[in-house]
Amino acid sequence: MITGVPIPTLNGVLTVRPTATAADVGDLLDVVARHNLPHSILMRPGCRSELVRLAKQRGMVKDDPLPLMAVLLPSDRIRQASHHANLAIRVLDPDEGGIHAAIAADGFEAPLEMFEQLIPRPVLAQTGNHAYVGRVDGRDVVTAFSSTAGDHVGIFNVATPAAYRGRGYGTAITARAVLDGFDAGATFAYLQSSPAGLRIYESLGFRTLETWSVWVTPGQPPH
Repeated sequence: MITGVPIPTLNGVLTVRPTATAADVGDLLDVVARHNLPHSILMRPGCRSELVRLAKQRGMVKDDPLPLMAVLLPSDRIRQASHHANLAIRVLDPDEGGIHAAIAADGFEAPLEMFEQLIPRPVLAQTGNHAYVGRVDGRDVVTAFSSTAGDHVGIFNVATPAAYRGRGYGTAITARAVLDGFDAGATFAYLQSSPAGLRIYESLGFRTLETWSVWVTPGQPPH
């Protein structure tokens, strides 16, 4: 996986099969390394210990684990959470991607350019992709991105700037994105959570399926 965005977990090798060998992962890491980008190895549970040795040999360091979470079909709690008394949520037009990028950068305390590069107009224009923004009293306070394909909807970039946290905005916008995915034909929603977001997603009924180990090139911004 090579996105070109200088965040380690957005470039690297995903061991989708636990049987992945160090030789194969090493060959793929060589391909990624030639792009001179911060990168990672995302390891599913059950991967061989030789992959950890490979990561250490490459000078990579262990980062926060990534829980893979999912929820099946919309629940009452998701429907209720999608309606927030003070929050007006709308889907952004493809030309409004800058709004999503600005809120996400603020919420994740990361450079704006990263999100502009990650979610450009062609990505927002693709069928099934949606960026959301939530407003309170005329101010943009939360954002999220979803991608629906077939029977699943993925939830990404849920971000609330520090000044607006703790008011249920992230929960509401996540629930709205999940519901829209189900309305479009998805039967389950998935996401990978940061430690800070775990409680929010569990409150909506998401459950951890498995937790992936993460190894990243050192000295890079966090995922």
